[in-house]
Amino acid sequence: MIIFVFFLLFWIGVSAKYSFIIFIILALLVLFCTFKKYKSKIALIGLSLFALGIGVSYIQFDHHTNQFSGVVLESKQNYFLLLSKGEKLYVYEKDNKYEIGDYLSIKGEKENLSFSKVESQFDFSAYLERKGVKYELSPDKIKILFSFPIHIKQNRNLFLSHFNKNTRQVVGSLLFSDYDSSDVIDNLEALHISRLVNMSGIYLYTFLSIIEFFLSFLLEKKWAQLAAHGVLLPYYIFTFPRFTVIRLVIMQLLRWINKYPLKEKFSHLDILGIGGLFFLMIDYHLGYQDSFIIGFTLPALISFIKEGLWQFKRWKRKIIQIFFIYLIILPFEMKYYHGLNILIIPLQYLFMPIFTLFAIICMLCFYKIPIYGAAEALLKPIEWTSSLFKKVTFTINCAPFSPWLILLYGLLLVAFFYYRSAGFIPLYRFIGIVLSVFLLFHCLPISNAFIESVTFINVGQGDSCLIKRRDKTILIDTGGLTYMDLAKESLIPYFKNRKIYDIDLVILTHADYDHMGALESLNNNFYIKKVVTEPEQFPIKIGDITFNNYNSHIAQYSEENDKSLVIGFNLMKKDFLIMGDAPIEVEKNIIKEYPKLECDILKLGHHGSKTSTCDEFIKFLKPEMAIISCGYKNKYGHPNKEVLDILNNNNIPYRRTDLEGSIHFSNYIFM
Repeated sequence: MIIFVFFLLFWIGVSAKYSFIIFIILALLVLFCTFKKYKSKIALIGLSLFALGIGVSYIQFDHHTNQFSGVVLESKQNYFLLLSKGEKLYVYEKDNKYEIGDYLSIKGEKENLSFSKVESQFDFSAYLERKGVKYELSPDKIKILFSFPIHIKQNRNLFLSHFNKNTRQVVGSLLFSDYDSSDVIDNLEALHISRLVNMSGIYLYTFLSIIEFFLSFLLEKKWAQLAAHGVLLPYYIFTFPRFTVIRLVIMQLLRWINKYPLKEKFSHLDILGIGGLFFLMIDYHLGYQDSFIIGFTLPALISFIKEGLWQFKRWKRKIIQIFFIYLIILPFEMKYYHGLNILIIPLQYLFMPIFTLFAIICMLCFYKIPIYGAAEALLKPIEWTSSLFKKVTFTINCAPFSPWLILLYGLLLVAFFYYRSAGFIPLYRFIGIVLSVFLLFHCLPISNAFIESVTFINVGQGDSCLIKRRDKTILIDTGGLTYMDLAKESLIPYFKNRKIYDIDLVILTHADYDHMGALESLNNNFYIKKVVTEPEQFPIKIGDITFNNYNSHIAQYSEENDKSLVIGFNLMKKDFLIMGDAPIEVEKNIIKEYPKLECDILKLGHHGSKTSTCDEFIKFLKPEMAIISCGYKNKYGHPNKEVLDILNNNNIPYRRTDLEGSIHFSNYIFM
């Protein structure tokens, strides 16, 4: 137990830079418990390890040069990660052919990571930073100094080529963590199956057990366990550097050493601590990754669970363990899926054996047993049933926990498990009630009844504005990107985070793709009550909000931007004006026809293009603030410098979605 505490404090230390106050509080709590149980000497060592962890986390290698040499750590389709003199670098290379283990010499310029990201989309920059990558390298010339003899990526692709497209995508994500969007993967993800199987490594444990069983007929049990890893060595090599597999191998070997040569000298938790310290000493950035967090917190908390369930019958223990495990992974459910699926536990246990069998068949295929057809045949009923269950499941929409809520939830959960195992039933039940109330308030849309808000959603090079007042939801434009399904990957996750279940009204300013391209997918995957596109339908009243269109001469125009609706409404005692892509001519018409028009928040026309937002219009409206919705480093050069100069010359502050993401205005209402 002491070694596990040391590991925990070191882990808290290396994580502290992400939320210093929270991890200080956590460290103090662990140190207090350590002092109470083991007295001052052990607590002092723990404090030293915590401080060491903080120090280690701030060690950064930063070489100022344009000539780099190093080994390829990871190799994906269009990029690879290079380790050069202790520094990890991201290198973009389309149709990348370099293999893990290749030693390269690269001449190029190093820059800060800069990737475009729309609302709720996977944050690739944050993903790389958690791996310890701070810079990207723009290569002018790449030279291979040493080619690694085992071509991992090439052999993976050769193996996957034996399957049809759908099966190939699922097998690639399952065995090698090569995620690629497809309908099958989307269905499995909707049931939270593939990610759970992938991160837990349950299929690998099962396959390992099968090999051990057959080897036990030839060898003693302890040697059969060791030999099974030898059989799986080719798979281990071809999944490198996948942490789930590496963790499984190292932890299995540590348990084997502890059980046989050391005669159970260390406890289960101490072995966990030794493994954790080993990984963090090799690369402390592992401590920031979800697979590490789940891989070490789940076994530790399960050990607490088991101690307090000995008095129950076996089937009851199993049910309680399943429920407790779900409580442990619940924050990850919210993070990945933007809500809680109330049927997910029984569905997971229904699908898990079938999907594990599919994974084992794929593993046998990897070992050159030609049963590719069996994998494809088994995937068909998995695909069909997962598609069916996806339609009947119900998700409670909610946002991921904030860092402070994670701390509170974690403390309640540990106390819940501790008092359960210690047999303090009244206190255990009280904490269970507090935990239930906490989750209830977080998940139910109670706060929506007291909030009015306007959000200019970051949809890249496009427009989308979400208006909320109590139970009414209105969306002005949907955005639209040709390279991704904006509705599935951005809008719907964002709505779920806001605990929104339907949209009362969608207003489309005009028919340009960057304003309405996501409508079809949104309509197919989310409930929309009404869509408005025509000026004759205004004014429109939804709840307490009235929407007006101020472009009253649409019929006389032929250009799409000229026909753009200009939507005005009042909320939070402020007048908002959404210009769509309306050009300067429309702005001048508005000045003539609506001389008393007021505007506090102005969403500039055409993403800050110089074809909109003339000086005369800004002087006429005198807005408190301007909003510019545009894509990061977009090819059009939006917003235009002339437009920014007009705003600056008129002392109008402005905010941009490309620089700060979604822009949110909100207010509490009680009447």
